[in-house]
Amino acid sequence: MNWYKGYKIVKDRNGYNLIIYLNSEKAEFSSEIIDDVKKNILTLNGEVNKLVEDKFSNIRINSIKLMLGALVIGTIPFAGHAKVHAETPTTNQVQAAPASFESNRLDATGTVTASRLNVRKGPSTSYSIMHLLWHGNRVKVIGESGNWYQIRLSDGRTGWVSKNYLKLDVNVSTRQQRIDKILSLSKSLLGTPYVWGGSSLQDGGFDCSGFTQYVFKSAGINLNRVSYEQAKQGVAVSRQNLEPGDLVFYSLAGDGRISHVGIYLGNGKMIHSPKTGDVVKITDITTAFWESRYITARRII
Repeated sequence: MNWYKGYKIVKDRNGYNLIIYLNSEKAEFSSEIIDDVKKNILTLNGEVNKLVEDKFSNIRINSIKLMLGALVIGTIPFAGHAKVHAETPTTNQVQAAPASFESNRLDATGTVTASRLNVRKGPSTSYSIMHLLWHGNRVKVIGESGNWYQIRLSDGRTGWVSKNYLKLDVNVSTRQQRIDKILSLSKSLLGTPYVWGGSSLQDGGFDCSGFTQYVFKSAGINLNRVSYEQAKQGVAVSRQNLEPGDLVFYSLAGDGRISHVGIYLGNGKMIHSPKTGDVVKITDITTAFWESRYITARRII
């Protein structure tokens, strides 16, 4: 079995750059811990030089990159003979962004569904890659932010992965218990006055997002404060697949901008805190008014 799966050359000034794709089926390049892979590539000096001499002796090679999937595992400033330098894996050398973010705590286990999954230092592709997971790897999930899960690796480090490629083990009874708690508490608040900026009973009532934030917190879920920020949490769900406990979002002005949120109860109804002078109530969302102002829905649990 070859140590590489393939290669390509890219024109670069007065020569070429050589990109070599490592064979992930080789034991030394299939470790879950990326630091182990980096150590193993340091033994490739002879193989790299031989490949260049055998196949590219008639052209000028300026540099060599060793790739494992989308990760740059090693770089070689090439000048006659190669010497491999392991480096922190990156995709296009993206650096971590100095941005802040909010996260919710989770206690779950997930399974990687992608062939390879980048683990980043923060919940965005603007953060640098710190680790690589493989299909079937199972990891502890300790938090979430937007479309990202925070995970804890086997060596104790924490990082972030896209929700699109990590399937959580679902404890159906626990999930349903949390949904039932949210629905029960929300209905117990029927008749509570709308108060702009209100997010607790101590405030005398709730605005729309204060209501959803308060109710979900009872189930241990921290929602963002305003409706358009809550719409960035959880996962998107189509209107046809709504389930009780999903959040539904609307543009009351009809301009496409999210300005209202409610909790779906099932059977075409939501519970929400609508507007000044009104109270927490149950509303039919199949009417023309609400259907024309519908924007999206998110499943938080």
